[in-house]
Amino acid sequence: MKNFFLNRIEKKLIIGFSYKAGRNFLGRKTIFTQGGGKFSKFFILDFRRVIPFSYMLLNIFKDFNRNSLIGFVCYEIGMFSYILLSDNALKVGEIFDGFVCLKKLNEGNSTFLYNVALGNKVHHLELYKGLGAQLVRAAGTKAILVSKDNFTCVVKMPSGWLVKLSKFCTVLFGGVAQNANVKKKAGQNRILGFRPRVRGVAMNPCDHPHGGGEGKKHKPSVQKTPWGKHTKAATKRKKIHYLLRTLYKKKI
Repeated sequence: MKNFFLNRIEKKLIIGFSYKAGRNFLGRKTIFTQGGGKFSKFFILDFRRVIPFSYMLLNIFKDFNRNSLIGFVCYEIGMFSYILLSDNALKVGEIFDGFVCLKKLNEGNSTFLYNVALGNKVHHLELYKGLGAQLVRAAGTKAILVSKDNFTCVVKMPSGWLVKLSKFCTVLFGGVAQNANVKKKAGQNRILGFRPRVRGVAMNPCDHPHGGGEGKKHKPSVQKTPWGKHTKAATKRKKIHYLLRTLYKKKI
């Protein structure tokens, strides 16, 4: 009876994942290296983590849509949820503290950013207060608290950029747990939904701007898409200017 009850709870927190296979809203294929794949499920995670009660880790899952491990937990008030796991919070059946307002922190505790001491590693950061975690959620990533003042805190991201956040943003202590996803066979990419990719220089001139030539031909200095538009350099430059303009402060 207990397992039946837990299965009912889990189904409410899981939704089907609609896989588009590289097609747009008209059904036309726009990305030629996607398709197939195994049917997957989307786990609804708790990214706010403001419940002050302790919880027990019931099970550990590998999510298809992320590279980090997630856990199914039960709080002492009887509420169930899926959460991102920290490095040292990986023991099934162990009880962990919930939201902590003190400065004594352990791996996996959630707290406000101003409670963390300088130089400590954090993850699961909120970009804006109360909206849930949006930063540092990938497997093995961690950020470092650099400085604090009356209203804001400066955090060094895994990329090296410095981000200024509100001191009331919630964070998790430690780093994100890694999922050792080893591809044991050649068909593992097909299971994940990736189709074989053919290089443009290996095609004919009618199929790609890089195609044609005698023997093995190197890539041109200006790389193009199959439709003749410039790619890579131009898109990267736009992304860097957007980050400098909006979110980040400077780079070390």
